[in-house]
Amino acid sequence: MGSVSYLDRYPLLRSRDSEFARDRLFAEYGADRFDRRGDTFGVQANFALLNAIGIAFCAYDGEASLAFPESQILRQFFSIQGHASFRTHGDSRPIEAWSPVVMGDTRLNLSFGPGYRQLVVRIDTLATERLLKSMIGDDSGARLRFVASEPDPAVMTHLRHDVFRFAEELEKFGHEYSPVAIAELERALMVRMLLAHRHNFTDRLQRSPPGANRTVIDIVESYIEAHWDEPLDLEMIAGIANVSVRTVFREFSDAGRGSPGQFARRIRLHRAAEMLRRPDGQTSVLAVAFKCGFRNLGRFASEYRREVGELPSETLKNARRRS
Repeated sequence: MGSVSYLDRYPLLRSRDSEFARDRLFAEYGADRFDRRGDTFGVQANFALLNAIGIAFCAYDGEASLAFPESQILRQFFSIQGHASFRTHGDSRPIEAWSPVVMGDTRLNLSFGPGYRQLVVRIDTLATERLLKSMIGDDSGARLRFVASEPDPAVMTHLRHDVFRFAEELEKFGHEYSPVAIAELERALMVRMLLAHRHNFTDRLQRSPPGANRTVIDIVESYIEAHWDEPLDLEMIAGIANVSVRTVFREFSDAGRGSPGQFARRIRLHRAAEMLRRPDGQTSVLAVAFKCGFRNLGRFASEYRREVGELPSETLKNARRRS
């Protein structure tokens, strides 16, 4: 089915049987209509379903069409090669380098030409809305609504690049990442999507937030230190500090302290150093890395050396020599 492919570590479907393809697409993607056209048919689908985000690679060797009912899913399509179109609210448009954000409040119809390849980002609408409202400190009942407008091509070029890098990173390292790391990747991509497309909260998202104070940083850092071995829940932490997530990030940046995520990684690295300096018979660099939320041993060693000044294996070796 061609050499262009992404997310091969997450295979969902590869078949020339249209009936089998229909069953899988209905069950896994939530589609409710699938049709092939012509004698040639083949479909490949790889799908990484995370928490709030799903990202899929799709390839069609023959003409086909697909439809989805109303849902709580936002979609954006990024064409790789070939021709395709989508239709919502009776309006049909081609899928080019990127599509607009497609809300799930109406039926979605897709038509694919032979040889078409794409990446699709699917994001839970309510999760996106919760993240956005936590960032701007909004507790109203207003729902997130994207505006029908053409996005800035320069911004969309960067977003497309980020989406493809996201897929490549999942392919290479996703199986090694902890839930903490996956959540951070998801959050970053959701923020990029919110910044790239106009919606009813855009002006508030781009406006500078009201100032907080040094106490915010103290509260956030104290919480992270006390819960260093748990996933970083920025929405909850911001709530404890009684500010928005965006204010938390601004306060960290203004104080020259990076971000809450960077602070959490430093804390975890120092906890790892403490464990390696007080080893028992079962202590190993791999076990300590995993316990502290690092799934890629090479990256752990590199970050550890940058933060602590030596490799983790050297810390462990020196501690055992002294004992």
